[in-house]
Amino acid sequence: MMFKEFTINRYRKTIQEYKGAGYIFTGVGDNTTNPKNIVMVHDVDHDISLCDNLLSVEESTGIVSTYFLRLHAKSYNMLSRNSISIAKRILQNGSNLGLHYEPTFKPSSMDWQEHINTELKILSAVVGQEIEYFNLHEPTRTGTCLSSILPSKNRCYNSPHFEGYKYLSDSSCRWREGCFSEHVGRWNQLLVLTHPIWWYNDCPAENY
Repeated sequence: MMFKEFTINRYRKTIQEYKGAGYIFTGVGDNTTNPKNIVMVHDVDHDISLCDNLLSVEESTGIVSTYFLRLHAKSYNMLSRNSISIAKRILQNGSNLGLHYEPTFKPSSMDWQEHINTELKILSAVVGQEIEYFNLHEPTRTGTCLSSILPSKNRCYNSPHFEGYKYLSDSSCRWREGCFSEHVGRWNQLLVLTHPIWWYNDCPAENY
């Protein structure tokens, strides 16, 4: 893996390449008849302020994406003024928000559906707009699979909604099948997951 794969400039150039190849960027709830479609999602695991790096590119290139936000992150507080401000900026840009659901916080007295719906309502109240969709935080480490839970709201990578999509992810700062820049034109339907913590302007030490 080369660090240059995670520069903001690389992200911008790759977005432009996909647009030039005829891809349409859509939200996780959108339906499209375009033959080439890419759904860009961001799991905000650690630092919500780093969304600004990716969002600045998306604003300048005119695409939409979806940012999945945690309610229980140690490193950022979704009830804080700063976090709410960033979330609202994402919405104002025309992009979407989702719940990055953390299964380890589910009380034993609640089932999956009840707890997910409760947390969706909390996030909706915080940002002042209904949040409809969720995906799962660290499914491999928690050993949790919720692919069949709440299908109308479920946007996990293995949910029925993304059947037929090629899934690419930078999880753990590693593209297992090569950077998403290497896949332009190879697939008609793409789901691309990134994590803002890995993406920087000049040096990874900017972020951590």
